[in-house]
Amino acid sequence: MRRIILFILCIFLILGTASSYGDDNGPYRNGYIEGYIKERLENQLQIEEYDGTVHQLSVDDKASLVIDNIPVGIMEFKPGMEVYGELQGRKLIYLESYSTDNPGYIPPGGKMRIGTIKKIDRDMLVVKNPMGGEETFFTSEGTIALKKGQNISLGSLYEGDRVKLYFDEIDTPYINRIEVEGDSVLIQDLYRGKITMADQLEDVITLENVEVLHNGEWEDLANGLRISYDASIPLYAGGQKISYKNLKYYKGRTVYAAVKNSFGKDKIEKMVVKSRYETVYSQKIADVNWYTEEIELGNNKNISIHEGTIIIKNGRLADSYGINVNQDALVVADGRGSTSSANVIYVYNEGINNSNIGQNLVYTGRLDTILSDTVTLKSFYLLDRNEWESFEGEKELYYDHDTMIFDLEEMEYVSPGEFYSKDYAVDEDSSRVKKNNLKDWYGCIYADGDRISSIVVQKKMDSLLRQRITTGSVESIVNDSMVGWTITLQDGKDWSSHNDKWISKSISTRINLEKAMIVKDGKMITAEELQPRDRLYMVRDDFIGKIVIVK
Repeated sequence: MRRIILFILCIFLILGTASSYGDDNGPYRNGYIEGYIKERLENQLQIEEYDGTVHQLSVDDKASLVIDNIPVGIMEFKPGMEVYGELQGRKLIYLESYSTDNPGYIPPGGKMRIGTIKKIDRDMLVVKNPMGGEETFFTSEGTIALKKGQNISLGSLYEGDRVKLYFDEIDTPYINRIEVEGDSVLIQDLYRGKITMADQLEDVITLENVEVLHNGEWEDLANGLRISYDASIPLYAGGQKISYKNLKYYKGRTVYAAVKNSFGKDKIEKMVVKSRYETVYSQKIADVNWYTEEIELGNNKNISIHEGTIIIKNGRLADSYGINVNQDALVVADGRGSTSSANVIYVYNEGINNSNIGQNLVYTGRLDTILSDTVTLKSFYLLDRNEWESFEGEKELYYDHDTMIFDLEEMEYVSPGEFYSKDYAVDEDSSRVKKNNLKDWYGCIYADGDRISSIVVQKKMDSLLRQRITTGSVESIVNDSMVGWTITLQDGKDWSSHNDKWISKSISTRINLEKAMIVKDGKMITAEELQPRDRLYMVRDDFIGKIVIVK
């Protein structure tokens, strides 16, 4: 009898091990799976993760299947093969493997990692993987960066970007190629609403009295809204972590939700439940204490931060280590009296460069000398930390056949050859120059280091005293019959030199871009190419836009 019982127990143990399928907190939430093929069915694969958990997955009809970087059919995948796959729900949309017997060798670009950039420090990238771990990698002169299939500079990377990193060697930390997720990574809006229902099976929440944060104020959005959420992100209430299983019990409570648009559908990327009373501050961050997990604001108010705090920086969700001293921010605090925690920290700060990888600079000044590949500025100004700084000396910059040159007087592009041969810079002692009363022109230059990427030229110098630095996102863009291309900018902030901080605007602002130099990914574009929700950093003279950098 004892033998029979032991035999039955063994059978149950074997069956239990063979059918240990992953739960909802497994790869379906992370979006990827790694391990070994256990069994291949007609249009399904049974994959065993490294920890021994087994998942039976359908293969999408349009899935990309590759072995040794060569497209293959599902029948080419054999039991025992080590694989990496990407999921959409419970379907494989990408699967790769290698047939080589040498595990130390991979084809060029064969090794791949996915994750979110947590920190950028010149050539170093700290990337947080979907499992929450962190890895450090490095870029080099040969690293290629792509976004939407187009080459971009490494200076276009942001903390908070989701990336795929490709390597030519299995044990190297040096990145060969970076593919940056498109605009779906951007936070579209910040919502506030009351919970009426939470469906854990579909990861959907229903809200009422929904408001959206625009121009520093909460504006009514909808009476009711049903929207999905990302349950892989920790959920907090009053600074304490709570389970999504208990979210339904918070009916009637207010939540703050950072919403992004993915494939045309809104989704909550991160949310936090309000616990007590809301207080909103627009202040400079005076100090950050990582030991006590607190920030001190310019008004001496101390507010705790936690893993659930929604931190938005550069239009993306950021890690708490993205908060720095002297940043200006909108802080939505939750608490009572002297005790409060941050539900939302919305960092205002923007700059010409996204990180210290970038070496982009903006100059304006008199074109003293133009040679076949160099320009010398005299009595020039450099835009530094949101303010124009004057220099009495000379500055030599370089241009090439890829430099974009625009004549604001004729409203047309000119070639590098025309730029060199025409009278944009003249010898004032020349009799021809004196006879024709010719003068040096003035240029506004967007440069990558000492190389001119784009330049606009005009006969007279703009008054820099009238100019201000403004950031915000495009609400709308129209070709006005009276004044030409004009945008309405929402969630705007102006830099105040007097107060040494960004000050949020309470209304949307109209700005004309008919004669503005507009730069995106290092290249000059037209106003017509701008899109609603594009984030801008600009120099403007009240209604007239002068320099616009698409972020």
